[in-house]
Amino acid sequence: MKLSPMERARLYVAKCLPAVSGQGGHDDTFHVACVLVNGFALDEADALILLLEFNRRCLPPWTEAELVHKIKSAANTVHRLPLGHLLGTLEKRGGRVAAKSIPPPPPKPKFKKSVLARIAGQLASVADVARCLAERSPVAVDRQDSASVLRHLYARGAGEKILIFTEMKSQGQLLWEADRSDFIQNRHLPAGNDGVWFLPQPVSGGFFPNPRCDGNLSRRSEEAVTAWRYAVLESDEADADQWLRCLVQMPLRIACICESGGRSIHALVRLDAASKADWDRLMAPLKPVLITLGADRGALSAVRLSRLPQAMRGERCQRLLYLNPQPSGMPICQQPPQPAFYSQEMGANGTSP
Repeated sequence: MKLSPMERARLYVAKCLPAVSGQGGHDDTFHVACVLVNGFALDEADALILLLEFNRRCLPPWTEAELVHKIKSAANTVHRLPLGHLLGTLEKRGGRVAAKSIPPPPPKPKFKKSVLARIAGQLASVADVARCLAERSPVAVDRQDSASVLRHLYARGAGEKILIFTEMKSQGQLLWEADRSDFIQNRHLPAGNDGVWFLPQPVSGGFFPNPRCDGNLSRRSEEAVTAWRYAVLESDEADADQWLRCLVQMPLRIACICESGGRSIHALVRLDAASKADWDRLMAPLKPVLITLGADRGALSAVRLSRLPQAMRGERCQRLLYLNPQPSGMPICQQPPQPAFYSQEMGANGTSP
């Protein structure tokens, strides 16, 4: 079936790298505007629709007025390539016709400390970002243990099962079951000196041949996954405080943030993808900006272990910082503080809520 210019333009823009402040963000956004109004010959109204979709991935996002200005500027620019050149047709504009050129592949994204510092600095007015997270967490973080965190993230009734690890390269030390979670207390969960991990994607519990490991049986490979719910964000390179300040500004559906018990911070982003291919599709436009800000490239995979919040790693706690089982996608720093937090604080100070 032949795609319309609008549909073709949407597919093209989905592959464009997001614009990042301080990293040529204006030029990148203006380039997309030119692609829409000149390359695909869209009118300004349709171009704005797609530029707003692109804008959701920008950090920070542009205002709608700024996007309208960029589209009008692109429409009034004399372009080297003809109108509609990305549609495979050569329409004349100002009497000039140019040959279609193939743009070079985008550069491989790299971690840039200066960009991380610049974005983190936008939250410089917040003295204690961990307290900021606790204030905005819909679930009171200091009242949770590992077992209750799992109960919040995986509701009873769907039969979901989660693998828990104390040895990263194993097949898991415990298969936690949501439908039996009322009977599984924190004391029943495994513990180890190196800490505790879990696989955020629910699994069937069975063993399946893993074609990427010579067909060896595995219950933690993608063949065993029953729901592609989360993406794991972590960084061993970024300064932990700066990375946390960036996380709270991201327009992502962040369900959980915890410390690793070491120097890094782990976050779970809720995707609710329909399949592994859909998970890859949803993450593809996010990876360049996440890697630029310090996300570990190797951790941005669909089947990835994360630290289990509130478990112990030696003498240090994998401290839970934020828990929101049904995140909206609004940046955490823009969410209002939870009334329950203030009631709890006032009670601890001996005053009435």
